Amino acid sequence: MAAMATASAQDAPENLVQNVSVMELTYMVKEGPKTDLGTVVGAVLDVLADQTTSEEPGYADALRASVIMALSNVRRFTVSDGLQVAPNDNTNIIIDGTINYISITRELKLASNRKDKVPQFYAQISLALNVKDAATGTVLNSQVFEVNKTGWSWVNSTDTAIKNALETLRKRLEKYYNTAYPYTARILERGADKKDKQKELYIDLGAMHGLREGTHFDVYLIGSIGGKETRKQIGRLKVKSIEGDEVSLCKVSSGGKEIKAAIDAQQQLLIISTD
Repeated sequence: MAAMATASAQDAPENLVQNVSVMELTYMVKEGPKTDLGTVVGAVLDVLADQTTSEEPGYADALRASVIMALSNVRRFTVSDGLQVAPNDNTNIIIDGTINYISITRELKLASNRKDKVPQFYAQISLALNVKDAATGTVLNSQVFEVNKTGWSWVNSTDTAIKNALETLRKRLEKYYNTAYPYTARILERGADKKDKQKELYIDLGAMHGLREGTHFDVYLIGSIGGKETRKQIGRLKVKSIEGDEVSLCKVSSGGKEIKAAIDAQQQLLIISTD
């Protein structure tokens, strides 16, 4: 098998690790709903409806900890807690944001005996994060992340409801920023193939890049129109095994024919991680 890459992935500017400092997440506590009937009557109406919703700013620290944990799992981020350690000259990115709400909804639901009612809970979170250039303060990216009860059932405690919501948020943050800050890989060698179809490829990313089995990459054919670069997606890879610090074996999950034809024709390919 002939070697294909002439430079290592960590030398590519697009693969540089970003030093990230997480700063304050400001909680925007809102006033509760107002009613002309008065607070006492309003509370009674809530009870009659068997459902109440309240904001829970006391969980703000737990939310911030989950954000730091999620960002620490982003492959191209090295994260520090900016409230504990001041950003230094090596900091590339500062992240701050606003907690729009952390709420708990409590509802009385029929117990399994179908006679009594027991309290059940779910949590909802809305969080806006800003990615800023540490040197200039320029906002590079702003994104709102929301978690609601969709996707899980009611639970029997507020702590469990918050735990479920924070875990869902953590996974979304990790996926989003791994996609927003992807790795670019190069093909090292061909792996297994058929007559007209590429089945496996070796790429120049591995354990030192935090790569994991199951990570996906899109494969693009690079062209040019009027002096401008064009990209055409022709396939997808999935990491099958980590073979070393800078080597992984990928299964070609789609576009095997197109990828093999491009390699045979010595066309330029670009491989970018998607999760």
